[in-house]
Amino acid sequence: MIDTSRQPRSGLEADVAELYAVALRDRWGIALILVGWVHFGIFLACQYLYGTGDRAEGHYLPLWGLDLTLSVLIARRFLVGSDRGPIPSLFLLASRVWVTFLILTFSTASLNALVGFQTDWFKVVWSTLSTFGFAMMAWIFHLKFLVPAVQMSLTALLIARFPGVAYLLYGMSWCLALSSVGVSLERRRLRAMVSRRPQRRRGVSALRVGDLSG
Repeated sequence: MIDTSRQPRSGLEADVAELYAVALRDRWGIALILVGWVHFGIFLACQYLYGTGDRAEGHYLPLWGLDLTLSVLIARRFLVGSDRGPIPSLFLLASRVWVTFLILTFSTASLNALVGFQTDWFKVVWSTLSTFGFAMMAWIFHLKFLVPAVQMSLTALLIARFPGVAYLLYGMSWCLALSSVGVSLERRRLRAMVSRRPQRRRGVSALRVGDLSG
């Protein structure tokens, strides 16, 4: 009888396993937590401007640009680099999903500016697009990503109900989502490190016994 548990993985399962291995090795969890808090800080600043009655587009665009720049710098520090080996194929796929997300968020904000900011409907759309992004991660990687997807959907409802604190709600929701994923990755990395230690100790003990017997 063939032991299927020892058969090599193939297709999407192998790609997901490769991505998780690289994510744990390079501590992507820390990167996601940092990006989450960057989002929160930037949107907290946006909320402050909005609360003071500032509606000038030129005051918000630099903040959004700073948010994107800091996120890219963190990604370059943890996720990519010449010393980190080849980039997993699924990382490129996920990147395309989120680049599309950024394009659509900029497009909706621009459209809202063109028709007038009597109603800031782009903020609700941003949360809906975030739902789509995390749902895509769920179908590609793991169904656990449906949790932040549902969270973003509820965030859209809260923004529609409390538009005066939309920036705060959106920043908090993103921070919570990314921090949750980051903490989950770090916990998985720590468990893997702990599980390796007894194996290393047994290997060292066997080596010492071998030396003594020799």
